[in-house]
Amino acid sequence: MSPDDFRELLSQKTDSELLDLCLHDEVAPYVFEPTPTTWGMFRDGLGSRLDVAPTEVRIVGSGRLGFSMKPGKNLRLFEDTSDIDVVIVDADSFDELWFALLDVAYPRPPFTNTIGGWLEKRRNELYTGWLTPLEITIDHRIFGPKALPVLHFKARWFDAFKEASQHPPRRHEDLKCRLYRTWRHAELYHLDSLGALRRSLRR
Repeated sequence: MSPDDFRELLSQKTDSELLDLCLHDEVAPYVFEPTPTTWGMFRDGLGSRLDVAPTEVRIVGSGRLGFSMKPGKNLRLFEDTSDIDVVIVDADSFDELWFALLDVAYPRPPFTNTIGGWLEKRRNELYTGWLTPLEITIDHRIFGPKALPVLHFKARWFDAFKEASQHPPRRHEDLKCRLYRTWRHAELYHLDSLGALRRSLRR
């Protein structure tokens, strides 16, 4: 699909009708088109390492369609310097990380005043039902043994994504990941993004 094809779809379909294309279908994403079989290897590998079902792993954005969905990017084509955005939906993993974060740094002073901006960012993510495990920064020297479950979770995800980054046949800058609690949380985010994209393309 080309950006012009997508512009035409935007004129014909509602944001809800575009969710399957942008999030739900299991066709090999753009970054895997040169070797579609590696898409299965990618999902199976991540699922096995992270203990989630492969069907709960998706590529979104430019890695999925071949052009950016970010507002203001004007459907810019995927490039070697583009990131691949990965969505994983798993309530158990989400709750495991959420409770581990609460155990180590309950969001109440003095922690909110002393540990930096990462906690505030994670709290903002939680409101919309997602977390970014690889962007959590927590210092074992400050928090001691309580930090270990969070650090072990992050290390497991880091290793899994480092291994998975070898599978996409198209060159790319990096893999980025969001962990959603449910598919409805993921849908609401993408519906909001589609609305913002429509507005940006009208300018």
